Amino acid sequence: MQRCTATAITCISLGLLAGTSAAIANQPPDASFGVFPTTPAEGQTVRFVSYACDPDGAVFDQQWDLDDDGRFDDAFGANVVGTFQAGSHRVRLRVIPVDGAPVVRTRTIDVVPSLVAPETFTPPLLNPFPVVRITGQLTGAGARIGFLSVRAPVCSTVTTLCRGRSCPFRRARLLVGRHGSRVRSLAGKSLRAGVKLEVLVTKRDRIGKYTRFEIRRNKPPSRVDGCLRFGATAPGDCA
Repeated sequence: MQRCTATAITCISLGLLAGTSAAIANQPPDASFGVFPTTPAEGQTVRFVSYACDPDGAVFDQQWDLDDDGRFDDAFGANVVGTFQAGSHRVRLRVIPVDGAPVVRTRTIDVVPSLVAPETFTPPLLNPFPVVRITGQLTGAGARIGFLSVRAPVCSTVTTLCRGRSCPFRRARLLVGRHGSRVRSLAGKSLRAGVKLEVLVTKRDRIGKYTRFEIRRNKPPSRVDGCLRFGATAPGDCA
């Protein structure tokens, strides 16, 4: 049995939920990357931003094939640039983890004639957009946390800020795996009314999510949601 808000966003259960099964070891790395601007003009500088990470460990190298010749020798690293003639071009990123097989991601970019005005860069939203959830038990003094979980694109960064005298930490940071992540240092902790939890979900060159919970006495926590630009610590516009 559980008590939920009308919006079904915040749910305070009357019992702790069982933990999910452990993530499978040796998952392949994420090799996604962004292209800015998404529809460049001929001769315009195109920026490629890698979001690569390995949920199981570190990424050893990132190699780019920008001229579609099958060889990953045109650029290296997480941020590279290039220019192209008008037409369609295939770009590949090869991500090599410390342990495991390399993964290749391919994207096609359409370059328009140079007479077309350059596109203005607008950061896209994280997709799928993050889902932040908190569960626990209401107490007379506040709440006992079951878990704080985040579902977001793999390798997103979750920064949790806790403000208040009963906080078990001030700042906690984790990387999202393929099955979501939990802020484990909050599990089972009793937080007094007035404590604020801020959850910042970000990924390079994306608009992420900001969520703030405030613990209340004999009530579910209040909640505020918003969009968060990369590098920001306060919510802003989603566009």
